[in-house]
Amino acid sequence: MFRKERKEMIVEKYGGTSVADVDKIKAIAKHVADLKKCGENVVVVASAMGKTTNKLIALAKEVGYAKNDRELDSLLSTGEQQTVTLLAMAIEAQGVPAISLTGYQAGFITSNHHAHARIKDIDLTNLQKHLNEGKVVVVAGFQGATENGEITTLGRGGSDTTAVALAAKLGWNCYIYTDVDGVYTVDPRVYPKAKKLPSITYKEMMQMASLGSGVLETRCVEIASKYNIQLYLGRALEEDLSKGTYIMEHKQIEDMPITGISVKEDYAIMRVRNIDNNGEYIGKLFKLIADLNINIDTISQQEGEAGKVNFTFYCNTTQSELIVNNYDEKKYGYPIERILGFVKLSVVGVGISTHSGIASTILNTLTQNGIRYYQITSSEISVSLTIEKHDKEKAVAVLAEAFDL
Repeated sequence: MFRKERKEMIVEKYGGTSVADVDKIKAIAKHVADLKKCGENVVVVASAMGKTTNKLIALAKEVGYAKNDRELDSLLSTGEQQTVTLLAMAIEAQGVPAISLTGYQAGFITSNHHAHARIKDIDLTNLQKHLNEGKVVVVAGFQGATENGEITTLGRGGSDTTAVALAAKLGWNCYIYTDVDGVYTVDPRVYPKAKKLPSITYKEMMQMASLGSGVLETRCVEIASKYNIQLYLGRALEEDLSKGTYIMEHKQIEDMPITGISVKEDYAIMRVRNIDNNGEYIGKLFKLIADLNINIDTISQQEGEAGKVNFTFYCNTTQSELIVNNYDEKKYGYPIERILGFVKLSVVGVGISTHSGIASTILNTLTQNGIRYYQITSSEISVSLTIEKHDKEKAVAVLAEAFDL
């Protein structure tokens, strides 16, 4: 599919590497101006330039930043504002009217969870006014504001979430451009022989994203699925759209039983031993986790000593540290243990529920190659195992070969 075949109303999102310097911003501005001159309505969402966010965090540390997430959100939001302002200027220099909007100006109303806010609604009144005036609207990704006007950021992958949420609200398709040319069966940095997928279902993409695939965040794919927004992921300024990957309800190729392998490296095991099996402790623990706005991973409970139970759950390292820092052993009655040094490896595919022998192939392949596995969980489209971090590359390679990925 080439650009001329696309619909006339599109949201385009550009990642930080795509707008890393003035020359790249000018190139994108020309591309967007050309689309507008051809009669397409365009909303552009952009991330901060290159490593700007990291530099802003470093500056915060230099002045003695001490976990004030409100002020950090205010600071980090300026990175995207810089990009969209420059991009709007560059588009106007191409003879096309454009305007930049912060997340707040674009109508993004969020929860009050600084650093990982959720989008509650988008008031399109201001944005639609500018579209009606024939302008290209350039929106700062990654940010919004509470109903009281407090600046918030959306957390990891926030600019993707901004773009897809706007596309859902507008009813347009969404094209996400970055420095990768699509979704691969396996991260090519881990397995160089990985194959690029021309298309993938929402379910598979959400599963791969939640299980460690870094190309898209689960939140944005979930929104696209909920509102049936076709997503495209590809390299910035690539005119041939057949070279990227489409995320949609149904694949356009014959389904393979296995679509890909994801690895979640930022992985912590949280364990509490020998607790009373009356639900009281678990209720208190989950209240703490909810108050911290943390989405935990796999949960398991096993029989312990003398009628007690052992309770285990998984989350990322940062979340585990947040839990530990807010966990009062005297209040909750049991010590909580944090275990690092593992990764979660997941085999994903819609064919898992309809093809026999997949779990057997996974387990036998790992065993034959001397790779130990621990916690095993499954869903209708995935099988996940906890393995030791030093076995990651070997495990990915042998499983990719076993399933011809």
